Amino acid sequence: MRVIALIILVTFSAHAEKPSFKKWKTPLALGIASGLTYNPFAKQIQTKIVGQGRVTPLDDYIQYGPAAMYVGLNIANYKSKEEAFDQAGVFILGTGIYVAATHGLKGLITEARPDGTENTFPSGHTATAFFGATILAHEYRDTHPEFVIAGYTLAAATGALRIANNKHWVTDVLMGSAIGIASAELAYLVYPKVRHQWQKLNRFTLTPQVAPAYYGASMSIGF
Repeated sequence: MRVIALIILVTFSAHAEKPSFKKWKTPLALGIASGLTYNPFAKQIQTKIVGQGRVTPLDDYIQYGPAAMYVGLNIANYKSKEEAFDQAGVFILGTGIYVAATHGLKGLITEARPDGTENTFPSGHTATAFFGATILAHEYRDTHPEFVIAGYTLAAATGALRIANNKHWVTDVLMGSAIGIASAELAYLVYPKVRHQWQKLNRFTLTPQVAPAYYGASMSIGF
Protein backbone atom coordinates (compact mmCIF):
# COMPACT_ATOMS: atom_id res chain seq x y z
CA MET A 1 0.00 0.00 0.00
CA ARG A 2 2.89 2.39 0.67
CA VAL A 3 3.80 2.17 -3.00
CA ILE A 4 0.52 3.99 -3.76
CA ALA A 5 1.87 7.22 -2.29
CA LEU A 6 5.00 7.08 -4.43
CA ILE A 7 2.97 6.25 -7.55
CA ILE A 8 0.79 9.31 -6.90
CA LEU A 9 3.86 11.54 -6.66
CA VAL A 10 5.26 10.14 -9.90
CA THR A 11 1.89 10.58 -11.64
CA PHE A 12 1.64 14.20 -10.53
CA SER A 13 5.15 14.93 -11.81
CA ALA A 14 4.50 13.14 -15.11
CA HIS A 15 1.53 15.38 -15.79
CA ALA A 16 3.32 18.56 -14.76
CA GLU A 17 4.33 21.02 -17.42
CA LYS A 18 8.02 20.79 -18.33
CA PRO A 19 9.03 24.21 -16.92
CA SER A 20 7.58 23.23 -13.56
CA PHE A 21 9.00 19.70 -13.40
CA LYS A 22 12.03 20.85 -11.41
CA LYS A 23 9.66 21.77 -8.60
CA TRP A 24 8.79 18.09 -8.28
CA LYS A 25 12.36 16.92 -7.75
CA THR A 26 12.22 17.53 -3.99
CA PRO A 27 8.94 15.70 -3.24
CA LEU A 28 9.99 12.85 -5.54
CA ALA A 29 13.36 12.55 -3.77
CA LEU A 30 11.62 12.58 -0.38
CA GLY A 31 9.14 9.95 -1.56
CA ILE A 32 11.93 7.70 -2.77
CA ALA A 33 13.82 8.22 0.50
CA SER A 34 10.64 7.23 2.35
CA GLY A 35 10.55 3.97 0.42
CA LEU A 36 14.22 3.26 1.11
CA THR A 37 13.80 3.82 4.85
CA TYR A 38 10.81 1.48 5.06
CA ASN A 39 12.61 -1.58 6.35
CA PRO A 40 13.18 -3.37 9.67
CA PHE A 41 16.81 -2.23 9.85
CA ALA A 42 15.87 1.49 9.75
CA LYS A 43 13.19 0.94 12.39
CA GLN A 44 15.64 -0.95 14.58
CA ILE A 45 18.15 1.90 14.42
CA GLN A 46 15.47 4.48 15.23
CA THR A 47 14.22 2.43 18.18
CA LYS A 48 17.75 2.32 19.61
CA ILE A 49 18.37 6.04 19.14
CA VAL A 50 14.99 7.49 20.13
CA GLY A 51 13.95 7.09 23.74
CA GLN A 52 10.52 5.99 24.83
CA GLY A 53 7.88 8.55 25.76
CA ARG A 54 7.03 12.03 24.56
CA VAL A 55 9.64 14.76 24.70
CA THR A 56 7.44 17.81 24.06
CA PRO A 57 3.98 18.67 22.69
CA LEU A 58 5.49 21.50 20.66
CA ASP A 59 5.03 19.68 17.36
CA ASP A 60 1.24 19.86 17.78
CA TYR A 61 1.52 23.64 17.51
CA ILE A 62 4.46 24.48 15.26
CA GLN A 63 2.99 22.35 12.45
CA TYR A 64 0.71 25.33 11.82
CA GLY A 65 3.57 27.84 12.06
CA PRO A 66 4.30 28.25 8.33
CA ALA A 67 0.60 28.65 7.45
CA ALA A 68 0.16 31.09 10.34
CA MET A 69 3.11 33.11 9.03
CA TYR A 70 1.52 33.11 5.58
CA VAL A 71 -1.76 34.49 6.93
CA GLY A 72 -0.03 36.89 9.30
CA LEU A 73 2.15 38.38 6.58
CA ASN A 74 -0.92 39.09 4.50
CA ILE A 75 -2.63 40.72 7.44
CA ALA A 76 0.50 42.83 7.94
CA ASN A 77 0.24 43.84 4.25
CA TYR A 78 3.48 42.25 3.07
CA LYS A 79 3.34 42.15 -0.72
CA SER A 80 3.05 38.66 -2.21
CA LYS A 81 2.82 37.36 -5.77
CA GLU A 82 -0.89 36.53 -5.75
CA GLU A 83 -3.92 38.64 -4.90
CA ALA A 84 -5.76 37.74 -1.69
CA PHE A 85 -8.63 36.13 -3.60
CA ASP A 86 -6.31 33.84 -5.57
CA GLN A 87 -4.19 33.13 -2.49
CA ALA A 88 -7.28 31.83 -0.73
CA GLY A 89 -8.16 29.67 -3.73
CA VAL A 90 -4.71 28.08 -3.90
CA PHE A 91 -4.58 27.58 -0.13
CA ILE A 92 -8.00 25.93 0.10
CA LEU A 93 -7.33 23.71 -2.93
CA GLY A 94 -3.94 22.62 -1.63
CA THR A 95 -5.28 21.97 1.86
CA GLY A 96 -7.96 19.72 0.43
CA ILE A 97 -5.35 17.78 -1.55
CA TYR A 98 -2.95 17.08 1.32
CA VAL A 99 -5.72 16.32 3.84
CA ALA A 100 -7.33 13.86 1.42
CA ALA A 101 -3.96 12.26 0.64
CA THR A 102 -2.79 11.85 4.23
CA HIS A 103 -6.12 10.67 5.65
CA GLY A 104 -6.70 8.40 2.67
CA LEU A 105 -3.34 6.68 3.15
CA LYS A 106 -3.86 6.45 6.91
CA GLY A 107 -7.14 4.68 6.23
CA LEU A 108 -5.49 2.21 3.86
CA ILE A 109 -2.36 1.59 5.90
CA THR A 110 -3.00 0.58 9.51
CA GLU A 111 0.60 0.01 10.54
CA ALA A 112 1.45 0.86 14.15
CA ARG A 113 3.41 3.91 15.24
CA PRO A 114 6.61 3.58 17.29
CA ASP A 115 4.55 4.11 20.46
CA GLY A 116 2.14 1.32 19.52
CA THR A 117 -0.85 3.40 18.43
CA GLU A 118 -2.32 3.05 14.93
CA ASN A 119 -2.16 4.87 11.60
CA THR A 120 1.48 5.85 11.43
CA PHE A 121 1.81 6.44 7.66
CA PRO A 122 2.19 9.17 6.56
CA SER A 123 2.83 11.96 9.07
CA GLY A 124 -0.06 14.42 8.88
CA HIS A 125 1.74 16.95 11.10
CA THR A 126 4.71 17.00 8.73
CA ALA A 127 2.48 17.28 5.66
CA THR A 128 0.70 20.27 7.23
CA ALA A 129 3.96 22.00 8.06
CA PHE A 130 5.63 21.47 4.67
CA PHE A 131 2.48 22.46 2.81
CA GLY A 132 2.44 25.80 4.64
CA ALA A 133 6.18 26.29 4.12
CA THR A 134 5.90 25.64 0.38
CA ILE A 135 2.99 28.07 -0.01
CA LEU A 136 5.08 30.60 1.90
CA ALA A 137 8.02 29.95 -0.44
CA HIS A 138 5.91 30.48 -3.55
CA GLU A 139 4.74 33.87 -2.38
CA TYR A 140 7.82 35.30 -0.64
CA ARG A 141 11.02 33.62 -1.81
CA ASP A 142 11.88 36.50 -4.17
CA THR A 143 11.05 39.35 -1.80
CA HIS A 144 11.51 37.98 1.72
CA PRO A 145 13.65 34.82 1.71
CA GLU A 146 14.04 35.08 5.49
CA PHE A 147 10.37 34.16 5.88
CA VAL A 148 10.88 31.12 3.64
CA ILE A 149 13.84 29.97 5.73
CA ALA A 150 11.79 30.38 8.89
CA GLY A 151 8.90 28.41 7.37
CA TYR A 152 11.01 25.45 6.32
CA THR A 153 12.84 25.52 9.65
CA LEU A 154 9.52 25.12 11.45
CA ALA A 155 8.50 22.37 9.05
CA ALA A 156 11.77 20.46 9.54
CA ALA A 157 11.45 20.89 13.32
CA THR A 158 7.94 19.47 13.18
CA GLY A 159 9.15 16.35 11.40
CA ALA A 160 12.09 15.93 13.78
CA LEU A 161 9.85 16.25 16.82
CA ARG A 162 7.40 13.67 15.46
CA ILE A 163 10.30 11.23 15.46
CA ALA A 164 11.68 12.39 18.81
CA ASN A 165 8.23 12.08 20.38
CA ASN A 166 8.00 8.46 19.22
CA LYS A 167 4.92 9.23 17.11
CA HIS A 168 6.33 8.43 13.66
CA TRP A 169 8.95 6.41 11.86
CA VAL A 170 11.41 8.24 9.61
CA THR A 171 9.64 6.82 6.53
CA ASP A 172 6.36 8.43 7.70
CA VAL A 173 7.94 11.86 8.13
CA LEU A 174 9.69 11.73 4.75
CA MET A 175 6.47 10.84 2.95
CA GLY A 176 4.52 13.44 4.93
CA SER A 177 6.93 16.16 3.83
CA ALA A 178 6.73 14.91 0.22
CA ILE A 179 2.93 15.05 0.28
CA GLY A 180 2.91 18.53 1.82
CA ILE A 181 5.26 19.95 -0.81
CA ALA A 182 3.58 18.09 -3.69
CA SER A 183 0.11 19.27 -2.61
CA ALA A 184 1.22 22.90 -2.69
CA GLU A 185 2.87 22.49 -6.10
CA LEU A 186 -0.20 20.70 -7.45
CA ALA A 187 -2.48 23.44 -6.13
CA TYR A 188 -0.48 26.10 -8.00
CA LEU A 189 -0.54 23.93 -11.11
CA VAL A 190 -4.28 23.19 -11.03
CA TYR A 191 -5.66 26.47 -9.69
CA PRO A 192 -5.32 28.49 -12.95
CA LYS A 193 -7.44 25.83 -14.65
CA VAL A 194 -10.27 26.11 -12.12
CA ARG A 195 -9.90 29.80 -11.33
CA HIS A 196 -12.98 30.74 -13.34
CA GLN A 197 -15.08 28.56 -11.04
CA TRP A 198 -13.54 30.15 -7.96
CA GLN A 199 -14.27 33.62 -9.40
CA LYS A 200 -17.99 32.83 -9.35
CA LEU A 201 -17.82 33.41 -5.60
CA ASN A 202 -18.91 37.01 -5.89
CA ARG A 203 -18.29 38.11 -2.32
CA PHE A 204 -14.93 37.41 -0.72
CA THR A 205 -13.44 39.38 2.17
CA LEU A 206 -10.44 38.83 4.42
CA THR A 207 -10.69 41.08 7.47
CA PRO A 208 -7.96 41.45 10.11
CA GLN A 209 -9.13 41.21 13.72
CA VAL A 210 -7.12 42.83 16.48
CA ALA A 211 -8.06 42.70 20.15
CA PRO A 212 -6.12 43.06 23.41
CA ALA A 213 -5.99 39.28 23.89
CA TYR A 214 -5.46 38.02 20.35
CA TYR A 215 -4.65 38.71 16.70
CA GLY A 216 -6.40 36.99 13.83
CA ALA A 217 -8.46 37.33 10.71
CA SER A 218 -11.92 36.42 9.49
CA MET A 219 -12.71 35.24 5.99
CA SER A 220 -16.17 35.33 4.41
CA ILE A 221 -17.17 33.90 1.05
CA GLY A 222 -20.46 34.56 -0.72
CA PHE A 223 -21.95 31.89 -2.99
